[in-house]
Amino acid sequence: MHSIAPVRSSGGAATYFAKDNYYTAEENAEKGVWGGAGARDLGLEGMVDKDMFEAVLNGHLPGGEKVGQIEGRRAGLDLTFSMPKSASVMAYVAGDDRILGANMRAVEKTMSFVERSYAEARNYDRNRNGEPVKTGKLVYALFPHDTSRALDPQGHIHAVVANVTRLVNGSWKALWNGEIWKNNTVIGQVYHAALRAELQRLGYETEAAGKHGGFEIKGVPKEVRDQFSKRQQVIDDKARELGIRSPQGRDQVVINTRDDKRVVEDRGALVASWKDRAQALGFDGAALQRAAREAAQDSPAPGRVGSAAATMADLIDRLGGLLRPSDPLAVSGAAALFLPAETIKAQHAVASAVRHLSEREAAFSQGEIIKTALGFQIKGVEVERVTKRITELIGTGRLIPGQSDRADGHVDLVTTPAALAMEQAILEHIDAGKGQGRVILSADKVLDRLQEAAGGRQLNAGQTAAAVMILSSSDRSTLIQGVAGAGKSTMINAVARAADAEGVRVLGLAFQNKMVADLRGPAQPDGGRGEGIEAQTIASFIGRYGGLASRGSGAKFVAARAELKNTVLLIDESSMVSSRDMLRLSEIANAFAIDGLHFIGDRQQLSAIEQGKSFAVAQAAGAPMARMDENIRQRNSPLLLAVAGLSNEGFAAQALDLLAAHGRVIEDGTDHVAKAAEIWLGLSPEARERTAIFTAGRDDRAQINQLVQAGLLKEGQLSGEGHQVTTLQSVNASREELRHGSTYRAGQIFEVRRAVAEIGLAKGNYTVTGIDQRGRVSLNDGRKTFKFDPQRIDPQNRHDRMVLSERVALRLHNGETILWRERDSARGVEKSTYAKVLKADGDGVTVELADKRQFTLASRDPMLAKLDLGYALNAHMAQGMTKPESIEVIGSYQRNLATQRTQNVLNTRATDDIKVVTDNLDRLKTQLDRTPGNKTSALEALGHLAVDPKPADQIRKSDVPPLAMSPELLAKIEALRPAAAPRALPVPEKKLGLDLM
Repeated sequence: MHSIAPVRSSGGAATYFAKDNYYTAEENAEKGVWGGAGARDLGLEGMVDKDMFEAVLNGHLPGGEKVGQIEGRRAGLDLTFSMPKSASVMAYVAGDDRILGANMRAVEKTMSFVERSYAEARNYDRNRNGEPVKTGKLVYALFPHDTSRALDPQGHIHAVVANVTRLVNGSWKALWNGEIWKNNTVIGQVYHAALRAELQRLGYETEAAGKHGGFEIKGVPKEVRDQFSKRQQVIDDKARELGIRSPQGRDQVVINTRDDKRVVEDRGALVASWKDRAQALGFDGAALQRAAREAAQDSPAPGRVGSAAATMADLIDRLGGLLRPSDPLAVSGAAALFLPAETIKAQHAVASAVRHLSEREAAFSQGEIIKTALGFQIKGVEVERVTKRITELIGTGRLIPGQSDRADGHVDLVTTPAALAMEQAILEHIDAGKGQGRVILSADKVLDRLQEAAGGRQLNAGQTAAAVMILSSSDRSTLIQGVAGAGKSTMINAVARAADAEGVRVLGLAFQNKMVADLRGPAQPDGGRGEGIEAQTIASFIGRYGGLASRGSGAKFVAARAELKNTVLLIDESSMVSSRDMLRLSEIANAFAIDGLHFIGDRQQLSAIEQGKSFAVAQAAGAPMARMDENIRQRNSPLLLAVAGLSNEGFAAQALDLLAAHGRVIEDGTDHVAKAAEIWLGLSPEARERTAIFTAGRDDRAQINQLVQAGLLKEGQLSGEGHQVTTLQSVNASREELRHGSTYRAGQIFEVRRAVAEIGLAKGNYTVTGIDQRGRVSLNDGRKTFKFDPQRIDPQNRHDRMVLSERVALRLHNGETILWRERDSARGVEKSTYAKVLKADGDGVTVELADKRQFTLASRDPMLAKLDLGYALNAHMAQGMTKPESIEVIGSYQRNLATQRTQNVLNTRATDDIKVVTDNLDRLKTQLDRTPGNKTSALEALGHLAVDPKPADQIRKSDVPPLAMSPELLAKIEALRPAAAPRALPVPEKKLGLDLM
């Protein structure tokens, strides 16, 4: 494990680190050791002197130079590297002192990487605020400790980094530590990989455990590890006592239960007690250590030939290259026989990392490649070979470095030729379609026909502009940019009726089944649909026509062209459409000369899960576009209208300030997730029907579902013993992650949705029973056992043929609100469809849908595994949904989920009222201000397009101009304001698109 914390007091740090026991229980050395190129430049080597250590932390260098002498300066950083509990047990309890040396070597390698990669200072030549420049020099001291605060064996090393660094010109400056903080998880992966490799050289086998590259030594039982984890048990017990589940709440428990570090008077007696406790569990580690030492003797040291077993293992690794599918990013086939096994494995690790990251993003940092490559836990892969391979890929053009605007020319982002070609192709297809679309209604007729099609509804200016573009543009591909609540459905329905009158079919496409259902209109009791249009998923449309479009000729191509004649395609929620799908749709539209391909969405809401933000890229490139900037969903609430406008423009903190000023923000630092459930349960039955619970992420959603269910059971709103089901919760592994044994855990379900011929698995569900030392996965389908090598899965196959899931137990009761997490083809139920449980017992679950259809899922029905409680929805499920009121749940600690885009979605679902429930408002505002949540673009990374402006470090309230309001509007907002609230409203003026005048 790796953690990072500021060192605030130089004297306190010097005293703390100098009094503990270091390195081994026997040595009891009172000093650490100096490290870093900067330390060597200062002549600081060997053991650390306490007074010199304190002076350097104060910025007083040995030569008399003083650095960073300003009020409130920070002394430095404490990077703490903790061994896995199993390693501490084998080192201190079983007595394998080789592990302590291995840990020190791993930390030294890691700190060398940190120094090369993240040591920076501020340069003021071009910018008065300064900009970072690489220095490559750190001054730090390493202090090994051997106990936790609960006096359990816990080997860890503090790397205390002084707040000084040396520039290329020889001058000393304060350390700019932003990159060290930012790449905390990268540093952790480098350490885990280095220690894992060191332990494997000592003869130990390791197995993946937890997140972020965590692992344990295989053979140390879990009950033994738990026996020496008293500190963790204290935290768990206290959190359970207080009912705390949120990560932020647990962090506070850690602080509140932290005792002072205890002084050990008799370390020998402490070690003896450790051994006694292990012996009581029947474990002394002797056999495991003996086996490891024997295995280590079989492994060749650098520069000498190993045993026959080691030679055979190396040959197997080389031959593995012959068996792997062809890989354009790594040497494979016969060529692999002539490279060292470690080189082959590093190449494949980097290739896997690039593919994994490319599934989600068009551009990514080199640090992300390093973290991902090491996270696969491939034996023998360490950071040096990974960074070397990244450099090679850049040198050969298989990775393209992004544009650098730094003074030192450092490049952070890289992209791939494929991502760049895809974005360029999309823009070329849009350009090729100019003048090639069908004018359905001429300019002199379109407004009158639209008015007729609107059925008495008055379209506003934005809706009219969008409808006119779709019906009258001569361009095949256009964009409709519409803010949340702009009335896109009303516009689409009017377009469909006007086009139908001209003999033109309008087909709606969306990437989620729920969105497709919304396009079709509300379900009716007779099984039909209300006002809506013909619609299907993007995936099904591409599956039907994509291959034929690529073929370009033949009888089936001609037939498909006839099917699509007189057709206009409307793509809903286009911000969530990936680059790959947008390209395929563009190719189909041009290949079949479709009358129109119109992308409708809001670039400020959530982006695609897969790579790309091509809807925004196309806007930045100047594609034909109409705008729908008027929010009509929240027009009856001046407060929500202002909040929505702020959110859409990226002023997340100001939107929260406005809500807080009107009593709409609830803080609960102990457990805000539980607080949100409590608020909803406190509503009347009628108010509950009007109020949705929306969360930033799925973990909070699952917790709220459980809490609400428990509350309803206590009230008696739910009844009966219920029906126990085992649902399957996807672990969200990428296609590439499924090619690595470290992704799998015993007990998971491996669902094969299409036969995977290369590993010999037919369609069906398999239980993971184990992972062997070579990364092969054992499966059982209930009748027989299978074993496969995930590396044999074709990396070039882009189909989502496999899903890895965890089992989650769930009991459904009479009266329960549930939803479908997958499409139920047999019953015609779309994903995210709600239902009410009429009866749940041992025979199964009887439900009623909104359209009054009823049916029973028998106890063995496979769809039971695809159900979930429906009391809360996360942001991705909520986009496109509308409710009168909402409770939104978002935590300041949700680094990847609490973004401006997420908040924009959550803030724009309700028409009448919002309550925001969070752990800490100030911290949440800071998190949102620095996290837009934007996807990357290859064209943007290379500097060819400016798609999303770079956010400021923090948006200040003074940067937002005051809103010019009419007296009537001001009076409405004042009526909502608490008496004690300040008069100045932090809302931007009309130029931000609020249009509140």
